[in-house]
Amino acid sequence: MGIDYSYDVYVDGRDAGRFLTLVAALCDVRDEFTTVVVPQGPAVQFPATVRFQGGEIVELATAVRPEFDLSLCFPRDERLQDYRDSYLDVVDNARGDQVAVGYVYLSVHETAIPDCWNFSFTPAVSQQSRLFLASPSIRETFASLALGAGARMCLLDVEEDYQIVVTAGDERLSVEVPGPCVLWDVRAPLQDQYSELLTRTPAKWIAGPDHDAYAAFVASLEEHSRVPGVVIGSDGA
Repeated sequence: MGIDYSYDVYVDGRDAGRFLTLVAALCDVRDEFTTVVVPQGPAVQFPATVRFQGGEIVELATAVRPEFDLSLCFPRDERLQDYRDSYLDVVDNARGDQVAVGYVYLSVHETAIPDCWNFSFTPAVSQQSRLFLASPSIRETFASLALGAGARMCLLDVEEDYQIVVTAGDERLSVEVPGPCVLWDVRAPLQDQYSELLTRTPAKWIAGPDHDAYAAFVASLEEHSRVPGVVIGSDGA
């Protein structure tokens, strides 16, 4: 069975246009565009298709979970270079020192936080999902994207009971790869957990390397992803 990891960026509606403009700057060059109408500000000419159809107009405020098809470019690192070398027949060397990863599916939906949307980036195949987990360049790119748009947070969903908290507010939390991670319990109420994350109150839903669930999370992630050594404890173990 395949894996579908995703970077989930939580963006307030007023910042959606700025966020999509930053995403557009990461996209590989293509001839087809979608016009995205955002709640505030001018529409964005987005270098992506909607279910592989170009020339569409999507109004984020009224569309029901729209999904865009795009190709994203990341600065080359060892993981991305290995990926490109293994898939030369389907991967382009996008922009000199960057590597394109596509297709990446971007779905957008409202969340339990008022006027906050989840922009969820999921690659098409399992090998790319492993790349999303293991590439330092991809992790840093999504962290910078979230911070640059003023996003509430960026999570890496690895299909476990916990997600990896990449950014929260204006802070980088789990951007070192390999490195220790702050974990987000997917079973917890979204607003309660987000408040805890920002206020650093005694942990009920948020887990770190000293949490009882941390070692089990790492073991399960390595078993299912078949990518060892990405998430480690604070002592490097």
